[in-house]
Amino acid sequence: MGTLPYLKIEFICDKISLQTKEIININIGEGKMKCKIFGILVVLCVFLCCASPGTKQAKIYQGQLETMIGKKIEDMEATFKDWEFSLMYTWEEENPTSEVIEKHNRPVVKFSEVEIQEIFSEEGKYRVLYFQKKEATTDASIGTITSGGMGYMQDTALASDRYTLIRAVFKDGLFTHYKVYGNVHQTNISGLKTIRK
Repeated sequence: MGTLPYLKIEFICDKISLQTKEIININIGEGKMKCKIFGILVVLCVFLCCASPGTKQAKIYQGQLETMIGKKIEDMEATFKDWEFSLMYTWEEENPTSEVIEKHNRPVVKFSEVEIQEIFSEEGKYRVLYFQKKEATTDASIGTITSGGMGYMQDTALASDRYTLIRAVFKDGLFTHYKVYGNVHQTNISGLKTIRK
């Protein structure tokens, strides 16, 4: 089975004015073909150029959470519910070691070694909750036409969901630490594997 050819896509993305139809040169090995991709630059703009909506929203959550340090876990769970966040995952452990914490680590929201030392340095019963909220969805379809007039990957659907994730830490039933992750994107391409970053 041969290896796939190397693809190099060259494009220019303007942060303000985007066209939904652009000519993109794709170099395949030594050959070159021209194709038209419809709608893809709109999604690329979300990923590459328009990070501000999620960033601004994350700062709003951070400001509100900062005032809630010390609240009971029941109160915080009610707050997240009011904010329309859903619980992704939770774990609890008394006096957790770094090995235990790393075992529970998840992509994107994992604790760094420095965070483990700072957050879990005191003895106590810890509970960690991970919440998510879908903020926006962007859909696009990709249609391509080769220089020979042949269709390629026509009507391929591209869907991008933008999430806000919150990691909340409780010690002995009280809210002690949080981290907000804005602009977490989950992308699906025509039923292929979901990619979150």
